[in-house]
Amino acid sequence: MTGIFECFKYAWIGVGDFSPVMLGISTGIILILLMIGIVVFNKVEKTFMDTV
Repeated sequence: MTGIFECFKYAWIGVGDFSPVMLGISTGIILILLMIGIVVFNKVEKTFMDTV
């Protein structure tokens, strides 16, 4: 998340470090974690207590 926050800070107040590599790494890690979360959720969803 550091890359995303640094780019956001650079865009809004002009202070910070804009690094496309850092932004790409942050975005890639977030997308991987999102995909893992979706897979785990879809597997666990069927065993939730409030489902019939």
